[in-house]
Amino acid sequence: MKNIFFLFFLSFSMNLAYSQNNFKIIPPKDWKEFQKSDIINSLNNKYILPEKTKQEIIKNNQSVQISRFGAPYKKGTYTPNIQVLLRPNATKSILDFKKSLEISLKGFSNSIEDFKITDSLKEIKIGGKDGLITKFEGYLKTNNGEKVFFRSTLIAIPNDDTFYQITLNDTNIDSYEEDFQKVINSIEIK
Repeated sequence: MKNIFFLFFLSFSMNLAYSQNNFKIIPPKDWKEFQKSDIINSLNNKYILPEKTKQEIIKNNQSVQISRFGAPYKKGTYTPNIQVLLRPNATKSILDFKKSLEISLKGFSNSIEDFKITDSLKEIKIGGKDGLITKFEGYLKTNNGEKVFFRSTLIAIPNDDTFYQITLNDTNIDSYEEDFQKVINSIEIK
């Protein structure tokens, strides 16, 4: 299975419940929605990533954007954000799905400096479905030579031959840990 990549990057959002494809999520108040083009511009103009990684993120022709939200302001260089994608799932069990996600997470160590899993992959019940959650952190290099710290919570929820991938990204400077827990609790899948 291809990498379950797509984690980080960028900004904007809304403050009402967002619902699409039987999926509902409530972003933090005043967050704004942003588009894939914002991610592409950020990748090309701000961050230094291996070309293969950039192309994989930009291409993403196997995923459907459900929603992307970003903080309305920030103190640091990295803009906290939430992304929800619907991706293909070729696995038949939660165990196989977990193995696939573990392989994908290992791929991040090639693109993210000092990549570290801070909360190991574990099973959760979210939105009435079985899923997986993990937390990790690392640094992205910017074009001006700066190293930008970010941390991410990744939730993956299998739904037949697809899965929802939700990433919640912030930093130690712009922490949204409490808000993210409310967002996670708001998720509904029908």
